[in-house]
Amino acid sequence: MPPTLNAVERRVLGVLLEKALAQPQYYPMTVNAIVAACNQKSNREPILELDEDTVWNTLEVLRAGGLVSRLLPGGASRVERYKHEARERLGWEKPQRAVMAELLLRGPQTLGELRGHAARMYPFETTEAVSLVVDGLGQCEPPVVATLPRQPGQAAVRYAHRLYPTDEWEALQQSAAPGSAIATPTADDYAAPAAGLRAEVDELRSEVELLREAVGKLTRRLDAWGA
Repeated sequence: MPPTLNAVERRVLGVLLEKALAQPQYYPMTVNAIVAACNQKSNREPILELDEDTVWNTLEVLRAGGLVSRLLPGGASRVERYKHEARERLGWEKPQRAVMAELLLRGPQTLGELRGHAARMYPFETTEAVSLVVDGLGQCEPPVVATLPRQPGQAAVRYAHRLYPTDEWEALQQSAAPGSAIATPTADDYAAPAAGLRAEVDELRSEVELLREAVGKLTRRLDAWGA
């Protein structure tokens, strides 16, 4: 049975899925690194401002649900680190994890948007390849991905994950229903190349944040040795 997750739980799980695929050199992740990734201004919708206590508590909730595991300090690592258990708990392979990470971090998207945004995590060769993954996730029992109502003027269907609580899912469907908002045509055929470039820039920004954290830790250790 897929879990039902609140907004913070979705963000934390999405970050772990994303970084494991896109930046394995920084994975598993420390709490501080997860906080920084949750609060990124790029590749995130909505933008959140989470503190360390909130993220730590959320990790513990996800750990209790079997979606996250904790690695205790040992070897070269002096702090606890966390990793997701999506493959073991939910059976998601890399393509499924890339799609779900995008839906958890950005919200509903078209197939073209998913292909472009997920390129930093998994290289889907065609939009049809994304469609096969989405269809598979939608045929689970119960489904973990579903289509949203298409608004007038929309050129492509948008897909959303089904890990929302019931009230959030109903509100999302209502907001996407015909007539609920002024719809504009999408350029789905051109979304993948542009989104891929934006994803590369966003990934570089995220890596800079992680490098800053690593340099800060190293500086503090050097200061401690010199004291």
